[in-house]
Amino acid sequence: MSVRLKETADLVTSCVASGPRPFVALEHLESGTGRLAADVELPERPAPETGAASVEPGDVLFGKLRPYLAKTWLADRPVFVSTELLSLRPRAGVDSRWLAYLVASDPVLEWAVATSDGTKMPRTSWEKLAEYRVDIPPIDDQRAIANYLDRETARIDALIEKKRRMAQLFDLAIVAGLEEELTQVASRLPLRRLLLKPPQYGASESGEQAMEDWPRYIRITDLESDGALRSDDPRYLDPSAAAAYTLEDRDILIARSGATVGKVSMYREAMGPCAFAGYLIRFSFDPRKMLPELFAMWTRTADYWDQIRQNLVQATIENVSAEKYKDLLVPVPSVAKQEQLVRVVGRRRQRADRVGAGLSQQIALLQEHRQALITAAVTGKLEIPEVAA
Repeated sequence: MSVRLKETADLVTSCVASGPRPFVALEHLESGTGRLAADVELPERPAPETGAASVEPGDVLFGKLRPYLAKTWLADRPVFVSTELLSLRPRAGVDSRWLAYLVASDPVLEWAVATSDGTKMPRTSWEKLAEYRVDIPPIDDQRAIANYLDRETARIDALIEKKRRMAQLFDLAIVAGLEEELTQVASRLPLRRLLLKPPQYGASESGEQAMEDWPRYIRITDLESDGALRSDDPRYLDPSAAAAYTLEDRDILIARSGATVGKVSMYREAMGPCAFAGYLIRFSFDPRKMLPELFAMWTRTADYWDQIRQNLVQATIENVSAEKYKDLLVPVPSVAKQEQLVRVVGRRRQRADRVGAGLSQQIALLQEHRQALITAAVTGKLEIPEVAA
């Protein structure tokens, strides 16, 4: 039976819940997986008066900003949801898991992209998405399709995770080699003695905007565990607000709170003008004392993380202040030795990156297969034994 999408689900816009709940925004969802982003702790918030909806388990979230990012999630707990996300509550006769797979399928995503408004930051709406027509199978068939996809996507996800783990093992070997070198360094100095200027907290997130001709605004959720910066959901800041928080080449950013506390990234000017958010701290190193590249490498070691854990302040959200970071004891070889270590680790990293590139290609193919499987199953192009002919 062919129906419009709005006949399968209702849009949830009101906030009727009382008391605090985790808050989910677009940045908390992974692209193309239907999952929450890894290593991100959902902030707990009181019931907002406006600008959010209260969502219950079984509701389906769909990212309306830049829908090509394919950010969806089947809620598994009561949460508050940002207005960047459409919150869909399945109607009677519609299985929530089937609906979640449906909105993650290629035809729905392509419809959302085609009906979006705007060029730099395209945005769809429920009014337009709701007009998409879908062939809805009987509820028992929906459940059979969802059961099949649960099994198959779990199998694919396990393969993807195995390949990611292989890449991580190469990384761990590099870190172990660096740790062995640094344990032989006699000189350890407080981080405060290695800086060109005092640490700086970033800008208030209230100035965050979405205009790509403004400086990029690096947030705590942009920091990856390998030191890279996420690029799938960049935000931007008014130049007047960003001016006091503009990064300089080789500045080090460290997360100071939440699940990402202690994560580190090094800014390079090739990224273009960037400012940074308040939950990040900027450290500018004196290269005559400590090469920022080596410091960034050291922050991957057990020595660094042991000190982070010792300095954690247990509050509503775990945090490490700039003052605590300045007390970290950093192994400081001679500058010549630092340069040698950066070269050696850099060469090892290049070899690992070549292996990682091959694994990344395999992961990309598995992700493509996963997406094609979802699309074929929900559109009836895949024969599933449990589904009636």
